[in-house]
Amino acid sequence: MSTPNWTCPPAHPFIPAAQGDRRSPCPALNALANHGYLPRNGQNIGLWHLISAVQEVYNLSFILAAILALAGVLFCGRAFRLDLDALALHNKIEHDASLVHADALGQQRAPIKVDPKLLKSFLSHADPRRGMSLYDLAQVRISREAQLARPLDLIHSQIGAAEAALCWLLLKQDSGRIPSSTLLQWYGEERLPDNWVRPRRVIGLLDARSKAAEVTNIMSTLKKSTCRSTPSSSNFDVSVLGLRTILKCDS
Repeated sequence: MSTPNWTCPPAHPFIPAAQGDRRSPCPALNALANHGYLPRNGQNIGLWHLISAVQEVYNLSFILAAILALAGVLFCGRAFRLDLDALALHNKIEHDASLVHADALGQQRAPIKVDPKLLKSFLSHADPRRGMSLYDLAQVRISREAQLARPLDLIHSQIGAAEAALCWLLLKQDSGRIPSSTLLQWYGEERLPDNWVRPRRVIGLLDARSKAAEVTNIMSTLKKSTCRSTPSSSNFDVSVLGLRTILKCDS
C-alpha cells in the first residue's frame, strides 16, 4: 500500500549539485542531498543525520537505515562522518556493473556522473506503458554483469541484487511496477520524482533481504535458462558476450 502522491516540501526544493559539491554513485543519497535533506555540499555528514534523512524520506525502518548508514560510514567515512564522494571508492561498497555508472576500470574511485548510454540502456528494459518490474530489474543486472571481463565477487554481487531490490521497494507503484519517468528522474536527474508515491508501510530489514533474495533467484533462473538453451546454426552468434555466457555455463 502507498500514500497519495508525495509532494516535495517547499523547504526542500530540487537544486542540482553545484561545482565543488560532493556526490556519490548512489541515486538515493544524491537525491537527498539535491533536496537538502542531507547537506547540499555532500560533505561531513554525521551518522545520525544520515539515518534520520533516509528514514524521513524513504520510510526505512531504523534498523535498516542504521545498517546502511553504518556500512557507508565504516567502510568509506572517518570518525563516523561521511563525504558522499567517498562512497565511490572502488570495491568497498561500490562495485562494477552499476546500472547507470561506468566501471572503475582500474581506478581507485568509480565514476560518479551518470553515464548517458547506460541510462538509456537501463530505461530500455522498462515497458513504455507499464514501467519496470522486479523481474526487469533482475534482467538489467544480468545484462550489466555479463559485460564484465571478470565476474563480481559474491559480496558485491549480493550488494547489486540488494540495490535493485531497494530500488523496487522504494519506487514501485501499487501495480508492482516503476514508471519510466520515475526511473529517469531518480537515476538520471538524481531527484525525488514527480508524482512519486512514498511507501506507506515501513520498509524493514526482512523486506529488503527477502526482495534481494528474490532478485538473486530470478537472476539464477534466467542464467540457467540461457545456459540450457541451444541456439540453431542459423542464428548462432559467436560474439564476445556469447562466448562469455557459454564459459560461465561450463564453469
